[in-house]
Amino acid sequence: MLSLRARIFIIISLIILVVLGISIFLLVRAKKQATLNNQPVTAENLPTATGLSATAPIAVTNVSGNIKVNPASSLETQQNAVQQIAKIFLERFNSFSSESQFQNVRDIQTLVSKTYWSQLSAKIPPVKTVPDISVPFSSTITKAYSSKLSLWNEKTATVELQVKITEEKNSIVSNRDQQAKVYLIHDGQNWLVDKFEWVK
Repeated sequence: MLSLRARIFIIISLIILVVLGISIFLLVRAKKQATLNNQPVTAENLPTATGLSATAPIAVTNVSGNIKVNPASSLETQQNAVQQIAKIFLERFNSFSSESQFQNVRDIQTLVSKTYWSQLSAKIPPVKTVPDISVPFSSTITKAYSSKLSLWNEKTATVELQVKITEEKNSIVSNRDQQAKVYLIHDGQNWLVDKFEWVK
């Protein structure tokens, strides 16, 4: 006859073995399920007719025949490009910091007309080799969140933009919404910004 201590040890061992067996079974089953879910659908791993329910047949519908997508016309492509140019121009031109030394203006040189560039570049001071650290840091970040083409013809276009301007001065951050108009001209090859103005 086994002692009470031996019987308790055997019972606890059997319980541990049962729990361990169930855990291993569930782990193996979960791995098999994950492997089946990650396989591509091929003729070999499709369910057989016996595995399908007769009350819920699988219906395959070709919906792509009902969707018609018209390609963008040349005019739409140009108008979209004009709006993108206006957005990029305003976001770059009006995003700057006290340390950038007018890099924002230099960045938009390829986006603006020659006459507008001559006006803008005349206001750029020479680049300082050593930045002035006595000036407190300030920055402005501009993000355009909507645009509308308000004027369009073969030579000129006007884009109205809604922008969010985030300013930081003396560690104080402020946000405001602003409207702007960007005027573009076509130079025969490209659309270029000729001027812009803030709408009050």
